[in-house]
Amino acid sequence: MQEHNNSGQEFANLDLLRSVAVLSVFFAHLYGVLTHSKSEVAWHFGQMGVLIFFVHTSLVLMQSMERLGLEGRALFSTFYMRRWFRIYPLSMFCVLSAYVFGIAPDIDQLARKWNVKELLANLSLTQNLFYADSMVGGLWTLPLEVQMYVALPILFVVFRKRPLMWLFALWVATIPIALIQPHVSGRLDVLGYVPCFLGGVLAWRISHLYKPKLPGWLWPLGFVVVCPVWMSASRQYNMFYRWAFCIVLGCVIPWFRDITWKWLTVPAKLVARYSYGIYLSHIALMMLCFRDLTWQSSAGKWATFVALAIATPVAMYHLLEYPMITVGRKLTGRYRGPTVHKQA
Repeated sequence: MQEHNNSGQEFANLDLLRSVAVLSVFFAHLYGVLTHSKSEVAWHFGQMGVLIFFVHTSLVLMQSMERLGLEGRALFSTFYMRRWFRIYPLSMFCVLSAYVFGIAPDIDQLARKWNVKELLANLSLTQNLFYADSMVGGLWTLPLEVQMYVALPILFVVFRKRPLMWLFALWVATIPIALIQPHVSGRLDVLGYVPCFLGGVLAWRISHLYKPKLPGWLWPLGFVVVCPVWMSASRQYNMFYRWAFCIVLGCVIPWFRDITWKWLTVPAKLVARYSYGIYLSHIALMMLCFRDLTWQSSAGKWATFVALAIATPVAMYHLLEYPMITVGRKLTGRYRGPTVHKQA
């Protein structure tokens, strides 16, 4: 089958997907903070946002490696260095803030005194390897992503010219490993999520083999059609639903052309740009405004929260996140490659 390189397309679609992911997590947590209760619907939406992140991240990073146009050691070193500067500086800033100010990761705790072991595990994003609590709300997902980064360049090299069925075979082969993992060690929980990340790798490979045939205006509907695969999940067997949702989502993404509605793509691009800061800061801001600002009226709390929820991720991006991304690019600048940058 003739290869069709579609890796440079669908940026608007992926921006929309990423914004849906972070907003799903955001509003799921906001519901819990405001109601002091746990809702199955909110839990499903929050977890769906995380799963979308896994698929989106692996797809975008495969496209990113392709745009680099590098081989061998240059590919691996450039990928790992850029990922370090993309992920760690902002997460380390949030972790150090939690350590210095004794910020707890959830609303049920007023404060938390963190020890050095917890600090080091969170700074290195290895909480799962050392059974340490996450110091920042939502930080539990980042160790899984970082540990999956080790494998992504290998998957890129091995499967970029292999038949699509090889990837499907790999996805099937990872299921028994994921099933066995909880019975072996909790430190290996990334293995339970490998089938989720492979959904994005499959999306990348499919985009090489087939041109997107469906109009962009159908993309939101296409995503909505996929949602019940996860939203019908039971708590008891939820991993099966996670794997199914991610593989279906990955197989659906490449078939849609770019959505062109400016009223939707422009705000989606903004939310996607600041999504990492939104993800890392939103729980702390919710606790500050709706739990700690006891002297303010309800309207005052909401006004403060809206202002901080917008200003904080924007400030984090422009003062720390993007400058560090730029440093990563400059340090790997000796390798020539396209300058297109896509959030991941």
